[in-house]
Amino acid sequence: MNTFEHLWFNHAFSELLADRRAIAVIAGAGALHLGLSMAGITLWSCPIRAVTGVPCPGCGLTTATLELLRGDVAGSLQTHAFAPIFLAGLVLMIVSLVLPERQRQGLFSALNNWEVRNGLTSWVLFGLVLYWVVRIMGWMPFPKNF
Repeated sequence: MNTFEHLWFNHAFSELLADRRAIAVIAGAGALHLGLSMAGITLWSCPIRAVTGVPCPGCGLTTATLELLRGDVAGSLQTHAFAPIFLAGLVLMIVSLVLPERQRQGLFSALNNWEVRNGLTSWVLFGLVLYWVVRIMGWMPFPKNF
């Protein structure tokens, strides 16, 4: 396997799921951020946008995820198309925290095989950057209020 294949077909997300402490911190921070945002409490704005004036690839993701949680699928996808993927990742992290060890290992193994076989993590990251470039170029607008 050459270097490109090794990088593209890695298993970064499943490896992350294998570390319960890391998942507890990441999922906890994500859930806390979403909960506070739902309550109208904003902890921080995008630092990249604040410094450069250019929205980052994740700008609007919190708003889109909240719209998705409220059942506004169309609004969510218009705000940020990756909200369902973000929410699915967060749910997988939370599920991996509460599963008994045997089932958690099964989830980890299945996801690991899928990532290595399909390059899932790389496709998602590539798609996110491509989506961002399309929005930056003006071919797809950023929502006005996010």
